[in-house]
Amino acid sequence: MATSRTGTSQYKKARKKALHQAKANGIDRCPYCKVMLDYDVGLKPNSAETDHVIAHARGGQDHVDNLKVCCRRCNQSKGDRPAPKTSTVLAVKPLKTSRRW
Repeated sequence: MATSRTGTSQYKKARKKALHQAKANGIDRCPYCKVMLDYDVGLKPNSAETDHVIAHARGGQDHVDNLKVCCRRCNQSKGDRPAPKTSTVLAVKPLKTSRRW
């Protein structure tokens, strides 16, 4: 059975170091959507996660220099695409409130 690429010891060490450095440097907001990052609780939309600057699928390495800390929602929505240029990652369509039947 094959294991996940993110389950490797090299990635885990780089991830831990990147998260520690970001927290020590006072990075408390996602660079993409500006939501407050939660370093203590995982699996929440605002949980701090590491994102590959150059996606692994595009030749990026599991090294701390290729990792950036962002929120879980932005990391999952980004996938292996390049990072967005604006801070509006999750655009929400306005609801239609005045509807005539």
